[in-house]
Amino acid sequence: MMGNSKTVFKYFTIPQYQQEEDYLSDMNEKGWRFTHATFPGFYHFEKCEPGQAAYRLDYNQEGIRNKAEYIQMFSDCGWEYICDFAGYSYFRKEGKTGEEREEIFCDDASRLDMMKRVFRGRIIPLIILFVLVIMPQLFVNTAGNSAGVRGGGIYQNVFSFVFLGLAILYLVIFSFTAVQFYKYEKLVSGDRSGIRLKYVCVFALIAALIAGIGVFFWSSYRSSYEVSETAAGYIVEAEKLNTSVAKEYDLKKGDTVVFHITELERGHLFLSIAESGKDPIFFVDSYNFGYNTFEIENDGRYRIEMSGNKMTGTVEVTIE
Repeated sequence: MMGNSKTVFKYFTIPQYQQEEDYLSDMNEKGWRFTHATFPGFYHFEKCEPGQAAYRLDYNQEGIRNKAEYIQMFSDCGWEYICDFAGYSYFRKEGKTGEEREEIFCDDASRLDMMKRVFRGRIIPLIILFVLVIMPQLFVNTAGNSAGVRGGGIYQNVFSFVFLGLAILYLVIFSFTAVQFYKYEKLVSGDRSGIRLKYVCVFALIAALIAGIGVFFWSSYRSSYEVSETAAGYIVEAEKLNTSVAKEYDLKKGDTVVFHITELERGHLFLSIAESGKDPIFFVDSYNFGYNTFEIENDGRYRIEMSGNKMTGTVEVTIE
């Protein structure tokens, strides 16, 4: 705030345009006239004489494209054009607002038509982005190696969780927006069974998406494997390994640890050998089957470990 101007951050959801109108009117009564808004939600005001004024919003992309005629149409009805922000056009009419709201729409059908324009201009692009970008990237990065894709590793997992967060955020936005649209449509058109059924279907779809994403994510990151001891080591048979398996052995100088990787169908495998309490003296990451060997140079207690990133296959550890 500086002298005769003030900037306030406020957030209004897409269907909350009436709350936004009331907020601007209240600020006008307190002596702050709205001048413009900037991304992501900064409202700019200038000092004025406290007084009543009605503020109204309209969402009409066709009107913005034909701005002169659009503004003149509202001006003829006494509405002063202020600015455009996030697809909305802002109008003001000075004077007493009274208990009954003075609207720029002539009837409920016009108000509902504006909300449909908002849906087409603001919500449909979000749905397209969700379906064509967020969901495919979530699937690709989460399935990753488990779907036979080589490479990616830790970066693929990071992107997996990033797109999971974005998917959840979008579904929360869709849910909250659907609630707001339902309340508004019910207010304008009445609580008809057809309206209720439409929104029940919307919420059922959102719930199904959430459940589907949850099951898919869980199945991609769960571990399913068996460990069996052998006379000279152990074997891990993994349907999917997303954790670590480690055994400790007392080894002598000259002993050789052999990792025999067979049937590595997919995923990423990490192998390591470390003396107890020390950094690894041997480390390999692999996407392929084969042998890896390491000869022990000092007597001691050693931890022989393997860990997987969506790995499917069999690994046998043998001490020779």
